[in-house]
Amino acid sequence: MKAGIVGSPQTGKTTLFRLLTQAKEDASHRSSGQNVGVMDIPDERVLWLSSIFNPERTVFAKLDIVDIHAHKGQEFLNSVRNLDALIVVIGAFMDGEGSAASCAFIDDMETEFFVADLASVEGRLERLSSRKAKPVNQMEVPFLEKCKSALDGYVPLRKVDFEPYEKDFLSNFAFYTLKPIIIAVNVSEDSLAGGDYPGKEGIEKISASRDYPLVIFSGAVEEEIKSLPEEERLAFLKEYGLSEPGVSRIAKAVFRCLGLISFFTVGEDEVRAWNIREGTTAKEAAGKIHSDLERGFIRAEVVSYEDLRRLGSMKACREKGLLRLEGKDYVVKDGDIITVRFSI
Repeated sequence: MKAGIVGSPQTGKTTLFRLLTQAKEDASHRSSGQNVGVMDIPDERVLWLSSIFNPERTVFAKLDIVDIHAHKGQEFLNSVRNLDALIVVIGAFMDGEGSAASCAFIDDMETEFFVADLASVEGRLERLSSRKAKPVNQMEVPFLEKCKSALDGYVPLRKVDFEPYEKDFLSNFAFYTLKPIIIAVNVSEDSLAGGDYPGKEGIEKISASRDYPLVIFSGAVEEEIKSLPEEERLAFLKEYGLSEPGVSRIAKAVFRCLGLISFFTVGEDEVRAWNIREGTTAKEAAGKIHSDLERGFIRAEVVSYEDLRRLGSMKACREKGLLRLEGKDYVVKDGDIITVRFSI
């Protein structure tokens, strides 16, 4: 899955991109004029598991991330078309003008999204009514009319309750108003400490009225955190009343908005978090690790992170009957620790 960082110029979005992809020196590369990279999803559970198993490698769940340079018009629409989520960076670290420009960017972006989605729906309805195309089945037209009604009322499609069969139709389109949006407000060091920033009231109104998660961060402070030794970072954060960096909170917000959860594989060679959608079965999760595991899936040995954390060892979990065998249709839960048994 892939998230994009968008915003009006001079908001600090490229700084945020660099901070989110800081785990690897070679985390980013250029692709079609965009910065493309990978961000780790911070997870205290991975760190604890690593402390227990002492693996050669510790790997966090990851998401692809793109720094979108275009900020309006068809070029912008083309750039974000295939993204799964958007992080809108608001520059509130100088004066109210930056916040106002960013709020205007959000309004313009939403308008472009509604216009583009409505054009897609009306275009498809026109082709079907003129018999230039055939419907997928008899339910396609009612589905399109449902979408049109929502868009005409300025209701984004992510707010529409679709039936399971209707979600199959959605895969035939790249609707913009389906994309989850996170607002990341880039404030000054003083604003981060004081809790206030230029344009706060208007930004919070947008967040609340449109149900966009809001995360406050300071690019300047994040750069300073990055330069500190690991053991000094928590004390530094506490000076601002924070328990974790802004980039961690932004990464987690994106993860939640995408409806993702993590399961873990553990061992002496590697402790790894894998990101999957809620509702994924054990067999499908095995395919996330390797296609051979899905093809030859027999069963999964499963224990919850909470049980392992409470009892302290796999042996203790087994003795308490908490290490269980699950079949291919078991729905994986967030925090499951899984060992796949398979045969090819």
